[in-house]
Amino acid sequence: MEHKSQIKPKSGSFTKTALKMDRLVLSPVGYPLKAGDEASPFLSTDDPSLFQHYARSQWIGLVVKKGNFLFDSLIFPDYAFRAIVVEPKESQITKNTQIILHSEQSIDPTNKVSQQQTIFSDIIGQEKAKEKCQIVGKFLRNVDLMNSPWAPKNILFWGPPGNGKTMMAKALSNKIKSPMFLIKASDLLGIYVGDGARKIKNLFSEARRSAPAVIFIDELDSIALKRNFQSIRGDVVELVSALLGEMDGIDTNQGIITIGSTNQPKILDSAILSRFEDLIEFKYPTSSERQNILDLYAKSSPIPFHDISWDLIVRQTANWSGRDLKERIIKSAIHYAVLYHRDSITMKELNDSLQKAKVFDENLTYYS
Repeated sequence: MEHKSQIKPKSGSFTKTALKMDRLVLSPVGYPLKAGDEASPFLSTDDPSLFQHYARSQWIGLVVKKGNFLFDSLIFPDYAFRAIVVEPKESQITKNTQIILHSEQSIDPTNKVSQQQTIFSDIIGQEKAKEKCQIVGKFLRNVDLMNSPWAPKNILFWGPPGNGKTMMAKALSNKIKSPMFLIKASDLLGIYVGDGARKIKNLFSEARRSAPAVIFIDELDSIALKRNFQSIRGDVVELVSALLGEMDGIDTNQGIITIGSTNQPKILDSAILSRFEDLIEFKYPTSSERQNILDLYAKSSPIPFHDISWDLIVRQTANWSGRDLKERIIKSAIHYAVLYHRDSITMKELNDSLQKAKVFDENLTYYS
């Protein structure tokens, strides 16, 4: 009986009977042994087609499956790459195989926003921020204005959480006809020293290619702490320095507007704070604004509200954010009505939601 052996290489092997490979994605790993340096193992390439030619020239004919290591023998002897995508499964590198270098430093951490459903009328109050966003929109739509020294450059949204800072950024992205990069600052932190600075440079480089564009960095306080806190993480110092350089426009940043967002401006590094031309506060809604917020969300409820005295709720929710009103009052009442098969939502459900939220706040204060 004829028997065909199966080759299962640990680090790749040569054979003439394997399937031809269409696509291979490699991730840099590093050297098997290191001697006293802290260098990052990640490599990048200036020309992906050049890397493909370089990789094929030494690995053509090699049979590879996902997880295998491939070792460089030309420029960096014994430098290892791991196969993270092999198509088809366990196949042979040929002169036509597409070989891609997947480097951690080349990962784009940004979320380039194209379409958003949020509009400015969804945000009750915060009129100063809306006015500033209207200014930003006018400059972005006028190339001459945008490239002038009078264009908006760096803006800070600040204030307690849940009052519309991120919603405002999404509404702006819906309004303008320019690319917007929406990112959480914590996503800019890397694993290795230097990763964060590279991500900052990648972010602004991509924005320059897409200009005119807006960069919105949420939760800025997670990276831009005062200098005496930055030593907690060694890479934060480099990251903040890179961010300062980009905000200063060491490279030409014409056509780029940076908007930062934070709940705690007092802990931000003074050098970062000084780069912002405008600091816009997002305040807790007033009593009339709370009334409008409750009305807005109640109208979109899948279960109708019946015989509600909203003024009683408004009087008991001073210093509640718009998110609190939506999540802790309206949504909680809807969930209660769904659970007990109610055809409508009454003051009982709203009062129960309100009391539950107050008990939670009291317990939170006690344990803190």
